[in-house]
Amino acid sequence: MGGQVSVVGSVNEYISSEEVRNYVSDEEFERLKRAFARFKKGGLSQDDFKYHVLGGAPIPNGTLRELFLYFTRGADILTFENLVTALVGVCKVEHVQTAFIQNHPQFISWSSKTPLLSTPIRDSYSSFYEVMSYVTHLSIAEVRELEKVFATISDRGRCRITQKNWEEAAAGCFPEWFVKGLFFIFDDNRNGSIDFRELVCGVSALCRGPVPSRLSFLAKLWDVDLDGSLSQAELEKLYEQLQVPSTSRTIAASHGEKSAPVDFATWAITEGAEYVKELSEISLEIGHICLGLRPESPEVEHQIISNLLERTSNRLLPLSNIVSAQWHREWKKAVLAGNPPPPVDNRDIGGTKEDRSPSSMVACITTESACLRSNITPGDYIAVPPVVWRALLRWHGSQQSVDGQFTRRRLPADIAEDGTEQLELFPLDVILMRHEQKKAPTPREESSYIPWAYAQVSRMTTVGELLKMAKLELRLGEEEARLWLITKKDEKEARRESKDSGSRRNDTGANSKDGRIFGPTENLLLDEHDWPLAQVSKSATNLKVFIEIREKFTGIWPEEARMASIGSGTFGTAHTNIFQKGTVGLVNSGNTCYRNAALQCLAHVAPLTEYLLESTEDVERVKHASGYVITQEYIKLLNEMWATAGKIISPSSFNSAIDETGYFSPGQNDCQEFLGFLMDQVETTLNQMSLVERGSQNQQGRTPASDQNGEEPTEEESLSAKASTAWANYMEANNNIVSKLFAGQSKSTVTCQSCKKTSSVFEPFTVLSLPIEFGEALLLCATVVKRDGTPPTRYGFRLPKDSHIGAFKDAISEICGIPSSRFILCTEVEERIYCFREDTMRVAGAIKPSSTVFALELPEDNDGHWVLAQQRFLQVNQEPHFIASVNGLSMKKFGLPVILKCTEKTTGLDLYADAWRQVSRLIRPRTTPLSRATDPCEFSAQEFSFTLATVDSSFRWCSKCPPLNFCMGCVVPGKDDLVLGSLTETTCLAFDWGATDLYLRYDLEGELTTIEDSSVNLTWQVHYSSSSIEALLEKYSRPEVLDCPYECSGCHRKSEGHRVFTIWSLPRYLIVQLKRFKYLREERRVAKCGRPIEFPFDDFDPSPYTDPERRSIEGKSTRYNLIAIAVHYGELFNGHFVAFTRIESNKWLHINDTHVKEVSSSEVDRDHAYLLFYERKGA
Repeated sequence: MGGQVSVVGSVNEYISSEEVRNYVSDEEFERLKRAFARFKKGGLSQDDFKYHVLGGAPIPNGTLRELFLYFTRGADILTFENLVTALVGVCKVEHVQTAFIQNHPQFISWSSKTPLLSTPIRDSYSSFYEVMSYVTHLSIAEVRELEKVFATISDRGRCRITQKNWEEAAAGCFPEWFVKGLFFIFDDNRNGSIDFRELVCGVSALCRGPVPSRLSFLAKLWDVDLDGSLSQAELEKLYEQLQVPSTSRTIAASHGEKSAPVDFATWAITEGAEYVKELSEISLEIGHICLGLRPESPEVEHQIISNLLERTSNRLLPLSNIVSAQWHREWKKAVLAGNPPPPVDNRDIGGTKEDRSPSSMVACITTESACLRSNITPGDYIAVPPVVWRALLRWHGSQQSVDGQFTRRRLPADIAEDGTEQLELFPLDVILMRHEQKKAPTPREESSYIPWAYAQVSRMTTVGELLKMAKLELRLGEEEARLWLITKKDEKEARRESKDSGSRRNDTGANSKDGRIFGPTENLLLDEHDWPLAQVSKSATNLKVFIEIREKFTGIWPEEARMASIGSGTFGTAHTNIFQKGTVGLVNSGNTCYRNAALQCLAHVAPLTEYLLESTEDVERVKHASGYVITQEYIKLLNEMWATAGKIISPSSFNSAIDETGYFSPGQNDCQEFLGFLMDQVETTLNQMSLVERGSQNQQGRTPASDQNGEEPTEEESLSAKASTAWANYMEANNNIVSKLFAGQSKSTVTCQSCKKTSSVFEPFTVLSLPIEFGEALLLCATVVKRDGTPPTRYGFRLPKDSHIGAFKDAISEICGIPSSRFILCTEVEERIYCFREDTMRVAGAIKPSSTVFALELPEDNDGHWVLAQQRFLQVNQEPHFIASVNGLSMKKFGLPVILKCTEKTTGLDLYADAWRQVSRLIRPRTTPLSRATDPCEFSAQEFSFTLATVDSSFRWCSKCPPLNFCMGCVVPGKDDLVLGSLTETTCLAFDWGATDLYLRYDLEGELTTIEDSSVNLTWQVHYSSSSIEALLEKYSRPEVLDCPYECSGCHRKSEGHRVFTIWSLPRYLIVQLKRFKYLREERRVAKCGRPIEFPFDDFDPSPYTDPERRSIEGKSTRYNLIAIAVHYGELFNGHFVAFTRIESNKWLHINDTHVKEVSSSEVDRDHAYLLFYERKGA
């Protein structure tokens, strides 16, 4: 071909679109059409052709381009007509194949084996449904239907039915001992759960096949010791539970002194028939109604439904479904006559237009929205267990597409209106409103609401459950919405209700905890999430609430802003009794939560607040001070806060003054930075007041810290004298209440490492910043897979961030005892297994934190000859596809990778034996009794349950055959022939399982079983464990090496210097910042450390962490009590601040902007603390 790309072939290389139908079946042609229909662009590009027609096979780009142009006949897009004519011709038409290979010799391999258009039927490709149908008494359709029910009753995370799921499926309709016993015998492998395979086999044995076999299966209920027979003690339990009189206790003992299951079956058919009858009926009811098996005939359906309804008629079930009595009569008439019943029809008991909710024009967010007609009588309906309702819908469908399901809860006597326990025929209709969007609303304008959604819920539903449901269904964020009870009617609503006066009653009165009715003057925030809706609106049939949405970019709650602007508003249901002065909520006027939290904490420092409230007139005398405006606005805000209680106010004037400084950006900001800024502004103003009071003309403000210490004291001067001099200089310039309350003193000591001379500097601080240690380590897990076939073990590791693969292997070797040269690390990268053969690779760059790492043991006499193997399963692809050779089989990898020994002397038989040794623990013995009819594996003569195939690292394509062969792996013969010469360096081996062995004998649960070493939990605990404020103080005083060389005044040269920070003196009010944010230079981002920090609420003593010389001078400890906390949630640019302030010994206020709630000490959030405000005891 001379390297040129042939654009089109000769005329003989193509067939016409009409001829295509002569070579393919209708089924094949329809499959090709469906596969092509998935592409909405009207054709396939070259990339589409590569991945969807050729399945992503590793074909060279030149060959791919040549083949694509052949299919498109030189065009850029492949149409359906060109696709099928070229594809069918190459795959099925002999003269086209011959001409194609002559003109394109690069595809000469197709002359011996052309790509298959359809997959030949082979037993090894059988689907799970076909295998399970073959070994049970169920059809493929019945197995598929059971799978749908299994999905609804199983644990979705584990894909298994747990004991809890099993009991929920039984729905309290059957004897407890029988339900638990049935779970026991369905759980064939005794792992405490039921997988789908066990369910299918169990349902078949329980409900289908000969009656003696079904009764023998039930005998396992009493086989406690699992020996396959019933002892005398087990028989006594059987007689007792079946209430068999002594005269009828005649089960034979054919196994010596024990009875076989067939002995029980024989007795149950003859003498014990009347005692086993109910048990047999219950078995059929559970298998069909609860587990999803469709009845074989209308007669069977009538029997199981009628028996269950009769059995549960006197049971008080928590939930029931309402079914039309008229439809039930029609159903009974049809099944008794042996005819198919009509679809379920509840239209005759459904409510009329007048009965429906007034919000019928909005979407319903609950699973049902149907209301019963208001004049319904007990004779119009029957109450059935929900399991019966679901079964009837599965079997017969519904005549109504919507509004046909009536699920009702049983109300306790204290909730029901007449004081008696009863079904809640008429649930609560909850109308969810939202703010009406207006073009130009004004802040003081009354809110108006429009319907948004509708929910039909029980009165037992709590406020929290309703809010959670609304957030989920309306796709609202966790902190974006809250509920308000509408007790105040706007004009539109009043007019609307006057028009609907003839419709259903609309009582939205709300009861509080003490029984009083909330008045209609103001809507009420529903923040007591544990309240049932019956407590909010006990006598109502519908309830109106509105969902308030926090503004996305500003963080403002619209309702709070409105109430603050009109000077009215209350907190909500959770804190209507908080009336202490200063207890107010502050409106978040747009990402100002950091200000609100700092203001609430600082305002709780009583001496400062009292001083500022009494200094309003004095501040007016220093209007020229640089901090005057901020200080004045802060004092005004304090006056407003202390003039009321239990209200919401807006610090709009204060925020405007802050914004005018330009110090803070409009977005997210730091609470500590704002606190420092505010205190500095107040302190500057108070310094000016002090100067005015002394009659000084010096207008100098606060002296910078670098200038407050003056010249460095002489060496002869004591540290105490240095500290006193520095403190005197500081207080001379800052003689105000802020410094007196919050200022402490720290000492910075630098030691020259050459001459050991020290130099100390004393500086004031108002906030003690304590850095939190970030996770400066890699947290990894490695699963060690040994070659002896024992279950793998998972270990946990914490490695330095600059660790290499070699260091990781050394750590694994130390804990598992295998030399690092005897195993290899591997992980999955883009669906391929990647082995780390170089120990110098960095762990951080090679392994993602979420990756699964395997340490695979190598053979003992390892000389580099080994091969990586993993299990896979090939199954006929039921999805539309083009070429069967490519996508006709779907491939699924499972299990753990293993290493197989492959030396120059290794034979195929050796390879299979090595593979079997490592996976045999996952294969059930063929003698294990299963809950099934027949198992063809019992008679399988094949020694191994799998074949080994040569594949590349994707485990999809063969490593030996050319890519154009589309080979999915050549089988390695299990013979005495040597195999090393037939394997390449890149070859992996795939375990190809036979369908029957995989589905019936492979232990899927055992595959996931991994022994978890204690190191996993230990490393996670260390990595994410909480620290303590004492540990942070201790780290604060650790020596650190200066980044730059230190110029020593003693030896007069630059050398390495070590610096130590210590606390010299503690303030009256100690503010501690837990520094959670850090700039990660390598990642070029600011990260937050979420590590919890433990700190005491009372009797905190930081004196052990003050400077040792200072402690020797003072000789006493200083203890503090916590009075306020600022808490941060989220990240730096997407976070939220709230405050906790102490009001009594064990009582705190949780202040989240306008949301104020009284909580106990145990409810205070310690884990996310950011600023701690401590008050010295006795201050």
